Amino acid sequence: MRTRLPITITLLAVLIICTYWAYDSAQLYVFQAGRAGILTNNLLFDTAVLAIPVAAFLGVFLGTLRYRKEQVKVIEGKIERHDELMFLQHWSNAIGIIILIITGFVLGFLFIPRTIQTVGNIGFAMNLHFVGVLFFFFGASYYVTKGLFTGEIQHMMPKKGDLTNMIGHYKAMFFGGAAPKEEKFLSAERVVFPMWIIGVMGITLTGIIKIVTHFLLLPEGFMGVMTFLHGVFAIYMTLMLIAHVIAGAILPASWPLIRSMITGKVTEKYVKQHHEKWYEEIKNNEKELKGSIIETKSNKEKVPSINT
Repeated sequence: MRTRLPITITLLAVLIICTYWAYDSAQLYVFQAGRAGILTNNLLFDTAVLAIPVAAFLGVFLGTLRYRKEQVKVIEGKIERHDELMFLQHWSNAIGIIILIITGFVLGFLFIPRTIQTVGNIGFAMNLHFVGVLFFFFGASYYVTKGLFTGEIQHMMPKKGDLTNMIGHYKAMFFGGAAPKEEKFLSAERVVFPMWIIGVMGITLTGIIKIVTHFLLLPEGFMGVMTFLHGVFAIYMTLMLIAHVIAGAILPASWPLIRSMITGKVTEKYVKQHHEKWYEEIKNNEKELKGSIIETKSNKEKVPSINT
């Protein structure tokens, strides 16, 4: 918890600084000073685009700092579910996605009309969209890098029987009865994981192409298709986020996981009830660890001392 506080303060500080940066850059100024020039502003997509690969590189770099698998233990009735790295990655992504969705809807796309009209407000919204891109690229690259090193992405991929277990899980939640045994990641999480991959890849690729148009002239028809697809994926990601919030925050059964995203820990009782396979794995690992320690001590005691 102590480590999460400075992470939270840092994220908020970066968000405040970037928001001011977006606002200040959007302020109008005379393009030709001392002449009858026009009012304009600085769009960060034009003037600071290199910050995007820097944010992605930073995420990749941090994702490689600590990738060894650590032993999960039961300590004072609590089990660590989300470590500090997951805390940073999750809330970076959350900030980025929320900013992108809000600014996207404000700027308008597809059948959604633009709700702002003045040059200054449009510039501020565009610059905030850029800030959202920075948070999103950092969080996504961080998650992918860390997930590849730790094997978490492999564990998140769907397995045989996951769809049936997901149905059984929600059936037991709403109508009672026995629920299927779950691992650390629920069957439902693994079922929807490829859907997140599709959404993230779609919104990222189309977004990158739209950024490229700030520097290169691409065919109008091609850009029309990319803009349309970007809007479609924006709706798709918004619906995915709403479903994620409902399943992970609104349903009472998921409230302990929300607390875990803040404190990092869940109770042993909760894991035993809702993640039986993971709990069995933790207890078996603890037995193996204890056995290894006892064996090591026993071997040391058998070694005769040598007097010189």
